[in-house]
Amino acid sequence: MSSMERYDRQIIIEGWDQNKVSSATVLIVGIGATGCEVAKNLALVGIGKLILVDMDVIELSNLSRQMLFHKGDIGKPKAEIAKKRIKKMNPYVKVESYNIDVHFLEGKIFEEADIICSCVDNWPTRRWLNSLAVELNKPLVDGAMEGFYGNVQVVIPGVTSCIECHGENLIPNEVQLAECTLKRRTPEDLFNDLIQQGLEIDFEIVSKIFNNGFKTIYDIKYASIEHLKKIDEESRNFILSLQEKLKPKLPALQTIAATIAGIQSQEILKIIHKESIGKIIKGLLVYDSKANSFKIINLEKNENCFVCGKAFKTGYVEFKASLNETILDLKERIAKSFSLPDPEIQYKTKLLRDNQKLSELNIKNGDYMHINTTRRFTPLTIKLIIEE
Repeated sequence: MSSMERYDRQIIIEGWDQNKVSSATVLIVGIGATGCEVAKNLALVGIGKLILVDMDVIELSNLSRQMLFHKGDIGKPKAEIAKKRIKKMNPYVKVESYNIDVHFLEGKIFEEADIICSCVDNWPTRRWLNSLAVELNKPLVDGAMEGFYGNVQVVIPGVTSCIECHGENLIPNEVQLAECTLKRRTPEDLFNDLIQQGLEIDFEIVSKIFNNGFKTIYDIKYASIEHLKKIDEESRNFILSLQEKLKPKLPALQTIAATIAGIQSQEILKIIHKESIGKIIKGLLVYDSKANSFKIINLEKNENCFVCGKAFKTGYVEFKASLNETILDLKERIAKSFSLPDPEIQYKTKLLRDNQKLSELNIKNGDYMHINTTRRFTPLTIKLIIEE
């Protein structure tokens, strides 16, 4: 049997081009509930190449909604096992797997992909992937789910709204608060915050996790897997125990995962076919399974967006500053303005210290600074407008 005979029922679809499908490369970040489904869907239609990225390992609770994994896979890397199962489904599909934090993936791997598919479960990584897609001019298909609900957004750089364009409305308020809070706090602050949550904890262990970078309740609630893996076992277990109390696990259903992943997969195929099999979603598609409804929320491209708007076109965003303020003052305003919890400011070749005043640095109106943050693929450049 030839590989093309395998696809004879889809080849007869009006507008379908199997050669385009079999020549395309899709990078999937997050091989969880939706990531497994997207990988399976694209493999079955004969995608040319899949690049699977996930640094997590398989747990028992994954098996109710991540159909590429079996009980015997528990404790093994998701990306690696997914690759093996996909190859069994369709040996004609090329598959690469990377058991790594996506932030550390080599740039040439992103360059190889025609489309990036985001199946992550946290906003910091979603925002980073969005900035990467815009910077590399790669289409991004993002999906998310919680309980009976889900949503899909397609980002076509330069054409559609990106995820940051309407972040103030789409990113949950609690996440926004975490993202725009500059982390210049003390262990006592974190200790008191936890006490207010009704948690009886030891100050010594609180100080320990504080020094590991967990400075707010939000840091604990939304701790990333990559961050937890870098700390000692005692601190990691303590944070996981706090998460159980502060942030119950999000409800998840296989049926919703399959629905959202199916839509993501179809949008990827539309992009590959340059819309010969249907128009790409322009906006945010929201699915409410309880109400049996699909709704597309119109999202206009925001020309003032600091990812895909004027800042992308000109290479910078204008930012007002006073020579009397300190670098810490400036960082706090940057954190609030762009929802960046960890901005570090570079002026010329130096990273600036918090206690320095702008007046001490011989900074002039129109000078440029570069803001480094884990929320962007590349630094954000600001052009200073000095106010008297």
